[in-house]
Amino acid sequence: GLYKSFEGKTVLNNINVSFESGKTNLIIGQSGSGKTVLMTCIGGLLFPEEGEVLYNGRDFLAMKKKEEQQLRRERGMRCQSAALCDSMAVLEKVMVP
Repeated sequence: GLYKSFEGKTVLNNINVSFESGKTNLIIGQSGSGKTVLMTCIGGLLFPEEGEVLYNGRDFLAMKKKEEQQLRRERGMRCQSAALCDSMAVLEKVMVP
């Protein structure tokens, strides 16, 4: 499962989730429960300390740049606020392909 922490605070702890192609998926939870962190890890904008993000059985973090770019064109993510994911530093935001 995915594991992610910030400054010693665990945000994602052994998270396992599957999404079926062609389906609309909704992630809901209380404020601060890790929804945005989960989605930014799934979207490849933030990297988990442990675990894998698989697309059709392939590890997103191990994909070549060209494969990663193609996959990014095929999917989308909408953040709650107008900002590009508050959990990211400014430099990380401008480096997003």
